[in-house]
Amino acid sequence: MRKVERIIWTSLVLIGFAAVLSGQQQQSGGGGSSVTITGALPAGTNVIGKVGIDQTTPGTTNLVSIGTNGTVAINAALPAGANSIGTVVNGTGTANMGYVRTLPSSCTQSTTFSSSTVGVATGAGTSVSSTTTCVTLVYVNNITNSPVTFRLADKTGTPIIWIGGNADYTIPANSNVAYPLGGVLFTGGITAIAGTASALNLQVSGVQ
Repeated sequence: MRKVERIIWTSLVLIGFAAVLSGQQQQSGGGGSSVTITGALPAGTNVIGKVGIDQTTPGTTNLVSIGTNGTVAINAALPAGANSIGTVVNGTGTANMGYVRTLPSSCTQSTTFSSSTVGVATGAGTSVSSTTTCVTLVYVNNITNSPVTFRLADKTGTPIIWIGGNADYTIPANSNVAYPLGGVLFTGGITAIAGTASALNLQVSGVQ
């Protein structure tokens, strides 16, 4: 066999051998790998990324269901004695997955309450609420250059003063104070009284 023929023959053998090896190569995970799952999702299915969760029969065979408004419900039964966390809501167009609110065990109410007052009145004061309220947080801001007294009481027959007293509590000039009341019950509602007009801004949070 001539030299040229030997070279051609050798080249063909090497090419064939390389083709066999390349056909046996397998690619593991890492960059460049991809997995494609095909198949139509069942009717009523919502998609999170590439995962479909059937929400057509929530509370029965599905442990998790997603409503069309983004509400995520966990339909598994809780063990005896466990407390329910509730549902997680992802509002449309927002980056929030919802919020977590903790309440003291003394609060039997469940409706969120928040009230802002600009310029707490003097004398009889400002009526913040006329509904019994379990107060968790009180924020007061003194916007003047002088100290101002402050009082917060409920609306029982003889009002119970929860912040302040005979001499009241003094908010320093140009400062703010937060009172974490932790679930104090203001029976009948809330009254706020300032020692100087148009000096104190107030926000009260809790449940009713």
